[in-house]
Amino acid sequence: MNTFMEEGLAEEHRKDIAREFMDIRLQEEALKGRVYRPNWFTRTMQRFGQWLIARGEKMVERYEAPANSAKSSEQRYAH
Repeated sequence: MNTFMEEGLAEEHRKDIAREFMDIRLQEEALKGRVYRPNWFTRTMQRFGQWLIARGEKMVERYEAPANSAKSSEQRYAH
């Protein structure tokens, strides 16, 4: 009798796991169909990050050592 109860419990657990997988799959499919619309904070942080990158690129152009025109260490940086 115990083996039948254990098999029944195992079968119920398998069904529960299968239901959970199905729910997860359905949720993922529902999220795929949804249009991504970032909120205000996300848009602001994205713009801030782009500004930082642009600012860093300008600083690299300004302070980077020229490849062949620098003859002394004093001429190397734009001061």
